[in-house]
Amino acid sequence: MIIPDIQLLAESQGAPGWLIGAILASTFVIQLFVSPAWGRASDRVGRKPILLICTGFSALGMLIYGVSTSIPLLLLSRLCSGLGGANVAIAQAIIADGTSTEERTAAMGKIGAAITCGLIGGPVLGGFVGKHLGSSWVGFIAASCSALGLLLIWGFLPNPKPAGAAARKTVLFDLRLIRSYPRVRDLVLVSSIAWFALATLEGTFGRLIKATLGFDQSHFGVVFGFESLVGFTVQAYLLAVIAKRLRDGTMLRGAYVLQGLGLGLTPFTYLFPIPGFWLPVLLSFSLLFAVGQGIANPTINSLCSKLTPEDRQGELFGLLQGARSLGFIAGPLIGGVLFDWHPSSPYLLAGCVCVLAAVLVKVDEAELTTSS
Repeated sequence: MIIPDIQLLAESQGAPGWLIGAILASTFVIQLFVSPAWGRASDRVGRKPILLICTGFSALGMLIYGVSTSIPLLLLSRLCSGLGGANVAIAQAIIADGTSTEERTAAMGKIGAAITCGLIGGPVLGGFVGKHLGSSWVGFIAASCSALGLLLIWGFLPNPKPAGAAARKTVLFDLRLIRSYPRVRDLVLVSSIAWFALATLEGTFGRLIKATLGFDQSHFGVVFGFESLVGFTVQAYLLAVIAKRLRDGTMLRGAYVLQGLGLGLTPFTYLFPIPGFWLPVLLSFSLLFAVGQGIANPTINSLCSKLTPEDRQGELFGLLQGARSLGFIAGPLIGGVLFDWHPSSPYLLAGCVCVLAAVLVKVDEAELTTSS
């Protein structure tokens, strides 16, 4: 809900561009540190208590956002949201706990579709509320949604302790899982590379379409909503069908190639000779990217899950969440610098990096069968 509102709120409170970027990145800095720790804790004590804590932090962060009248309060709201950011990782671990390896890719697609639903409706609602009721109500309504989630988790989610869970020494950066399972390490690296590619575009797409096409925020909203809708459709309905026909490694490589093509072509939309068709052309490039992303994210989560022992699923998904956070810390800074040098450069870099990720994907299907 805060995506269309937070930059304007921070700007109205006197924040320069670099500080706005730092506020946005702060959530991912915190996630990088705490998500793996939350995941390991859920392996020991069960998913439900950790999910309750994370959802509580999310609600608190949104409540603080609603009363933010200064930059320090706004920053505090994002830090609290970062502390609760592992709720997605814990939810993915719950899905992994309750599905067989054969069903896991499709199941990860379902939870990915649920997340995408939020990305379709949240920004639209947040933009409307922010414009007509003010930023405070964006925070209060978002906090109410998180509080409702907290009650639903408390009342309806069971808390079976993951089988075979054992206490492990807690350290700030626990990399023992990827040291013990080289295939997981390789896939986490690929995931980090792919998230970095996507994050280089953070904060530049609106500037790109304005500079090259003369488009405004309404066009941005159309493209964002279209991509989210495509991602939802792929994850909710198509992924299970594709997974029955293609191996996970093939799916992942193809998905990254599609992302790379879509991203690399995007800045050259203006070369189409008929300006009236620029939006459909841009949407066609976005279609390639959105299909690729809709396949890639749940597939790599499923692959890593299949290669990881059942009692370490929370640790795994916390680690994957940390990999995403790492990409979203470094990516926007590099993307912003590249865009100022040449508007197309972040997109060309992102496209090449996605193709590199496809090349780096190495999956031993026999090993997956053995692990399952």
